[in-house]
Amino acid sequence: MRFELSPDSRVFIDLRATGLLRAVGHDPTLSARPEPASVDLDEGQVTLRFRVADIEPQGDMTESDRHKMMDNMRSAEVLDARRFPVIELRARYEGTAEGGELRGELVVRGQPHSLAVTLHSTKQWDVVVAAGTWEGKLTDLGVKPFRALLGALKLENWIRLRIEGRLKTPSTP
Repeated sequence: MRFELSPDSRVFIDLRATGLLRAVGHDPTLSARPEPASVDLDEGQVTLRFRVADIEPQGDMTESDRHKMMDNMRSAEVLDARRFPVIELRARYEGTAEGGELRGELVVRGQPHSLAVTLHSTKQWDVVVAAGTWEGKLTDLGVKPFRALLGALKLENWIRLRIEGRLKTPSTP
């Protein structure tokens, strides 16, 4: 069975603030939309690409804070968007349209990192919504946790990826 990934599919990236000034910070959530892709359950191969430039903070924050966060995230010290403009998931899906496991590699900063996500699916009209969560450490993905003000404000070495894929059967001409 073949599906097209809907443009409203998302990956949410949850992070946690820590340090003495945690109260002035916040636990940021970022989101990214994958580039258009096809998913064939019979073949099981899944490749999703996310442009680093398209990752955006969610929630209410000042425009200045939003730009600072995006600049830091894209910097050479964090995701190095200039050298590595894309994050890619190369995985194999085993299961049915109702659910299964996505297992493979998440390529961050040009380096592959093992990843396994259990997906659960529901059908909403003509769309299959597949959702799953992965938790790990930023350093497991080759990312150094953000620090500011001599460490008084920083991110924990923790990350949660929440996948929300919306899949539609391709329309026939």
